[in-house]
Amino acid sequence: MLAEPDIAVVAQAIGEPARAAMLLQLMDGNAHSARALATAAGVAPSTASTHLRRLCDAGLVIATDAGRQRLHRLAGPEVAQLVEALAALTPPRLPSRLQPDPPSGPLLPARACYGHLAGQLGIDLAALLRKDGVVDELAPGETGVVRTFDHPLLAALGITGLRGSGPPVRACLDWSHGTVHFAGGLGTTLLTALLEDGWLRRRPGGRALRATEAGRRKLTECGIG
Repeated sequence: MLAEPDIAVVAQAIGEPARAAMLLQLMDGNAHSARALATAAGVAPSTASTHLRRLCDAGLVIATDAGRQRLHRLAGPEVAQLVEALAALTPPRLPSRLQPDPPSGPLLPARACYGHLAGQLGIDLAALLRKDGVVDELAPGETGVVRTFDHPLLAALGITGLRGSGPPVRACLDWSHGTVHFAGGLGTTLLTALLEDGWLRRRPGGRALRATEAGRRKLTECGIG
């Protein structure tokens, strides 16, 4: 006899501000030390260790030894999807009357989102590839395929196939703009190529990305911006 899933275990693990901040930091797809996550969450390293054990016990985070360090990362893409879904449902921290219009902040133009590109640039790339028939229209959470790699943007980035596992394309609801960007193999491949070719650079200390001068020029040539 199957029992109902105990979603309270996961909800309680996430529902503490320091642990939520750690999960958001881990959305960059990288492995981080407890000290780095403590800084991101604004807590002491000893406190961070307790929080990380709770996240590991809930199956949200995994820890591995790397030399003398113990590094932490999200347990898998399903955890990232959960965090994305919660972020899309969560109201902003400031009251609406105090929110800038349009929203501002380093995460909004472009950011890493567990191996794929999010923010306005991710949305713009998704819109371009949909418009040109590379990918079909997809509702948030739907998956699809890449119809063709014969596209100026993909050619400029040297993309002829997909990296990573999972669906070729997944429409991911972007919490910061209320529309979709692409996850899945296409999202991973795009972000990897944009970074490897120097169109984007990581901003230090977080998930935010910035376009380089050459990258802005290339993106404009491809119809973005």
